Amino acid sequence: MNTKEYIKSLFTDYEENNELVDFMEELQSNLDARIASLERKGLSETDAFDKACAELGDISVLAKELSLKKRREVFEEAYMDVRKYMTAGRVASYVIFGVLALLGISSGIIAFFAIRGIGMSLNISMISLFGITMPFLVAAAAGFTYLGVTQETASHYPVSNKRAAWYTVAATLIAFGVSTMPLVYFGMETSSEFGANIFGGLNVIVSIIAMMIPFVLPGVGLLVFLVLTEKNRFKPWMASIHKNNIEKEMKMWSDPAEASSFGMIVGSIFIFGFALFILFGFIVGFRYSWLVFLFAVAAQLLVQGLMIKKKSQTE
Repeated sequence: MNTKEYIKSLFTDYEENNELVDFMEELQSNLDARIASLERKGLSETDAFDKACAELGDISVLAKELSLKKRREVFEEAYMDVRKYMTAGRVASYVIFGVLALLGISSGIIAFFAIRGIGMSLNISMISLFGITMPFLVAAAAGFTYLGVTQETASHYPVSNKRAAWYTVAATLIAFGVSTMPLVYFGMETSSEFGANIFGGLNVIVSIIAMMIPFVLPGVGLLVFLVLTEKNRFKPWMASIHKNNIEKEMKMWSDPAEASSFGMIVGSIFIFGFALFILFGFIVGFRYSWLVFLFAVAAQLLVQGLMIKKKSQTE
């Protein structure tokens, strides 16, 4: 019996339809891959087939009374674990960049307390902290970005090495630009302590923004370009699920009553948020009152999630 015949025998109790046929083809493909993997480990063709089928048979027994959807979930959990795609070299790379980040943070903290211990000012200590930590964190950010976008998962294919390099450049520029903010701030504070202003009297915020522009702005622009031009990296089974979810979303928001209700709720949230922004601006200062809008966005997402959940429960 070949894999196609074996897979077909597992679904004799189900009426054949397009979804089932697609699922059976995916199941056969992964079973063939499992057999090939076992053969590479030294098992004979017959033994590899028996072992792979036995594993798949256990899944079939476990899911016998479940719906096709639940059978698929059980299969994905057993055969499509993300650990399948994590090679020893990749795991080691994640560990190396994690250790690098911790090393930078630890070194910065040690420098901070060492400089404070000899009587230097807080500003100079903070410059040492961020100055030592920055290169380690920027390198870690670049490494994690490259590993992340080139990581194949159960649901996504990885990006190409060339595109991953551009993602890494964008992340490095942004990380470097953002990490200069505390250095500039404490640098200006330190220069003020000694009666000098190496930034020519510029406002602190203006100076920080000026230092960020050459790095953060190009990095964000490159990142936005990469995201907007990114091709669909969903694997076939995930693409099908994603398509169904989009269709459900479109169906929901095409309902005039649902769209009108959502619009009124969101409008009320942001009108209330704007009122709080003005109120808190005069009470605690506009420097902090803008945080109200973060809560407004969170409330919008919460309302949207509750409406989607309610809609799915009624279907």
